Amino acid sequence: MTFDPGRVRLSLLFEGDRVGAATVDCERPAVARLLRGKPAEQAVALVPLIYSLCGKAQGIAARAALAAARGQAITPHVDAEAWAEAAREHAWKLFVDWPRQLACEPDEAFFVRLMRTPLDCRGDLAVELAAHPLPAKLLGSLGDGAIEAFFAARTDYRLRELRDWLDDKPGLLGTVSAACVAAATGEACVETARGTLRHRLELDGDRIANYVITAPTDLHFAAGGDAAGWLGKLQGLSRAAAARQALLLVMAFDPCVPWAWV
Repeated sequence: MTFDPGRVRLSLLFEGDRVGAATVDCERPAVARLLRGKPAEQAVALVPLIYSLCGKAQGIAARAALAAARGQAITPHVDAEAWAEAAREHAWKLFVDWPRQLACEPDEAFFVRLMRTPLDCRGDLAVELAAHPLPAKLLGSLGDGAIEAFFAARTDYRLRELRDWLDDKPGLLGTVSAACVAAATGEACVETARGTLRHRLELDGDRIANYVITAPTDLHFAAGGDAAGWLGKLQGLSRAAAARQALLLVMAFDPCVPWAWV
C-alpha cells in the first residue's frame, strides 16, 4: 500500500529580471481523514507507510502516542532505532545528496561504511569523519551571505550529531517521549534529523477519533513559516542567483517530501 506524502512548491515572482517576491506552499496528506475510525493498532501500523522518510521515527511516535492515550506515559529516552535512522539521514545528506546537488563528487563508499560498521568499530570512523574533506568542500563553494551562513550552520550541526552517533554519545537526537495530555489522548515526540516530530491521537474506545501528525516540514514550509521568512531575502536577486539561494534554503530545511518550482 502506498500513499502520496505530499510536496513542497516554491515560486519566484519577477519584476523585470529581478525577484519581486517568493512564496512557498506545502501540501501534506490528510492523516486524520485516512485514519479516523480505524482500529487503533491498524492505524498505528499504517502510519510508517504514509511517510516514506523517517519511517522508523514515524512508527515509534505512533506507537508511543497510542501507549500514552492508553495511560502509559513514556519518559524521555534515546531510542536506538530512531537515533540510527537520524544519523543515516545526516550521513546521506553530507556525503551523497548535498554533494550531488552542489556539483561535488559524492562519497557513497564512505556513506556505506558509516552505516554498516558495527558499533564497537566506529571509533576510527569518527576520526575519519573529522578529517573528511567533503563537508569543507561543500562549504568552500558557497558565498558569505546570510543564507550561505545558515546552510553552513546546518552542515556543522549534522556533522556534530553524526560524530556523536559514531562515538556513541547520546544527546537530543533520537529522543522519544510521550504523555497523556487529555482523556484518551496521547501525544508523542521524536527528535529526528529534521527536528521534532509530533504525533497526537485521540481514541474513541479502541478506534481512532482523531489523529494529527506535525513533522518539521509542516512547520518549516508552512505559509508564514521559517522557509517563507528566509525566502524573503531573495527579493531583488537575479533569476540565477535566486535559484541558487533557494536551493541552499531547501537543502538547509530539508523537506521530507519532494519539492519543485512552480
